[in-house]
Amino acid sequence: MTLRTLQLAETPRLFTFFTQLDALLTATSDEAAILASGKTLLADLVAHDDWLPNEFAQPNPERYQQFLLYADPDDRFSVVSFVWGPGQATPIHDHTVWGLIGMLRGAELCQPFAKNAQGHWLPSGEQNRLEAGDVEAVSPTIGDVHRVWNAFADQTSISIHVYGANIGKVSRHVFHEDGTVKDFVSGYSNAKVEAPDELPLTTGEFPFASFAHVRETLLQRQEIAILDVREEDPFAQCHPLFAANLPLGRIEADAWTRIPRLSTFIVVYGKAFNGDDLALPAARILKRMGYTHVHLLSGGLQGWQDAGGEVFRDVNVPSKSFGELVESKRHTPSLSAQEVKALIDAKADVVVMDARRFDEYQTMSIPSGISVPGAELVLRARALAPNAATRIIVNCAGRTRSIIGTQSLINSGIPNPVSALRNGTIGWTLAGQELVKGASDHFPEVDDAIRIKAAASAFAVAMRAGVKRVRMDELNTWLADDTRTTYLFDVRTPQEYAAGHVAGARNAPGGQLVQETDHQAAVRGARLVLCDTDGTRAHMSASWLAQMGWEVYVVTGLTAEDFKHTDVPHLRLPEPQGKVTAVKAAQVKAWLADRNSHTVVLDFSTSAQYVQGHIHSAWWVLRTQLKDSLSAAHKGHRYVLTCQNGSVSRFACADVQASVKKGVDVVWLDGGNAAWLAKGGKLQTGDHQMAVERVDRYRRPYEGTNNPVEAMQGYLDWEFGLVDQLARDGTHHFKVI
Repeated sequence: MTLRTLQLAETPRLFTFFTQLDALLTATSDEAAILASGKTLLADLVAHDDWLPNEFAQPNPERYQQFLLYADPDDRFSVVSFVWGPGQATPIHDHTVWGLIGMLRGAELCQPFAKNAQGHWLPSGEQNRLEAGDVEAVSPTIGDVHRVWNAFADQTSISIHVYGANIGKVSRHVFHEDGTVKDFVSGYSNAKVEAPDELPLTTGEFPFASFAHVRETLLQRQEIAILDVREEDPFAQCHPLFAANLPLGRIEADAWTRIPRLSTFIVVYGKAFNGDDLALPAARILKRMGYTHVHLLSGGLQGWQDAGGEVFRDVNVPSKSFGELVESKRHTPSLSAQEVKALIDAKADVVVMDARRFDEYQTMSIPSGISVPGAELVLRARALAPNAATRIIVNCAGRTRSIIGTQSLINSGIPNPVSALRNGTIGWTLAGQELVKGASDHFPEVDDAIRIKAAASAFAVAMRAGVKRVRMDELNTWLADDTRTTYLFDVRTPQEYAAGHVAGARNAPGGQLVQETDHQAAVRGARLVLCDTDGTRAHMSASWLAQMGWEVYVVTGLTAEDFKHTDVPHLRLPEPQGKVTAVKAAQVKAWLADRNSHTVVLDFSTSAQYVQGHIHSAWWVLRTQLKDSLSAAHKGHRYVLTCQNGSVSRFACADVQASVKKGVDVVWLDGGNAAWLAKGGKLQTGDHQMAVERVDRYRRPYEGTNNPVEAMQGYLDWEFGLVDQLARDGTHHFKVI
């Protein structure tokens, strides 16, 4: 059983008060400053009597009621509604912590008391009457003992109390007329309810965010990070449109990069397939990392659906649904796999440009295809097809990147006829046609004339789409602003980025940035800033992001000097919870060589990384399924935690230690498998000793060369239905120029 408390996210006035008070207490611990500023905040709250739900305003004919509205997770403060029936009064009492009383409805009288020489508490000074809108303070330093009662004998009065602790847990005192003292803990009058399966919370630990509040935030284009903390496969089966997948086991390693502003409005959900709710432990990790506005999605994913929220499947859905919308609005031209093969076989004047990443292109590609990742198309197409009569075919694995790539060339005004390969390599395979494996044809460099022409055309498209420009000095001000989230992306190739880039920029090649906005920019409503050395790739990528509803800018005025930084932006990581015992690879080798040491290696890498290479005898495990993982793995007297480079496994130490028997050692391999390899250790390949299913990775129907026909066709059918889903969802703000 738990207490039913008010949901802050559904009560905007109280939510605003809470966030402001939280900021005040974060900024100062000086009591005088807290009381002075807190009075102003509480006065603003009680100036309006339109926000307190009736459930927390009900009198009891026998005694006054104290309803908990909110308790800070760290017990720094609590907010309570005091409901006075006609004529009801408190005994003489103290609080032992600071407090603020704001009159919301009716009036109350307060008589301060002071102790005399004989130790008795007597009235001290005049009675104080609080009318609606009035605010008063109490504290052991300014006067903490009083008696309070309803000023009316025939009506209910309500006051809002704020205390410098969770007052329902504080031991304080009642003072009797004869001088005796009684200790008491007030508790609360809230109704007790069964904790819902999705939210097994202690009282008031995290506020809930309702479907309605999340939807309104999206509609108002305010910043929000909706985090699905399950693994990628269950995420891909069902999630809201703008949910970002951040599995619980990767929060410490990735959150500060993906959600850089600690005061971001974060909404967390995620119930694992084995029934474990991951939302609460994920919220606790985020709180430990310093995030101040973490909420749990009311009712979880099921609550979202029950409230009428649209859900989507697959990954990178915002981009894929946008691509389908573009095709439906612009009627982007396409050719079937059979038509394209006929052109190639006839040696027609045609060039096939593959808009995917180079590694995807190498895995499988269209015969004669050339790798030209999405953002490079407008820059490179004129060099690859200098004859305006040459037909350009743009392909990807499915539909999105070929649609966006084709439309990019059309929007930029290239004179060549351009078509998408309808349904990409999936369509090619479904037509019974052979793909090429291991291709390596790469786009060429371009001369200055082509570069200038491409940049001018890209700039014109960006201006039509509403892209804005920003100087470097303005950008530096934005990056230092803790009230807005700003992402800075270098949209050139990884090779160019490694050779030199703008300080602080993260590499996100433009085509993939447009394709993976949910991963690269987890905060919907944030500000995106793009840069490059030529003007084409940043402006073309920005034109699509602007049409996807983002506030997007391109940095102007950059010089060659600005691109001389080679350091990758520092990956900040939090300190792990509890003590972590680090060991070197040599020690682990010695333990594993000694059978009597009963040492078991647990590998927290991605399943793909584990299959590519892991320490012999290691078990692949998932932190989101730690209990099942440990049950499947061999039992040991010592567990060594590792991963690809040690950055993820380090944070699992406390969880593993809490899950094993007392006396079992849990240590961390410093540097992970990379350190093991550097010290001469060998790595095994293969998928043996997988403790749980490989749900950390969703098997995309368009990846690889051995996908079932039914899965590929089902994927295409799903993409065709995305435009209708967008219309039902209604929160996207997409536009197509």
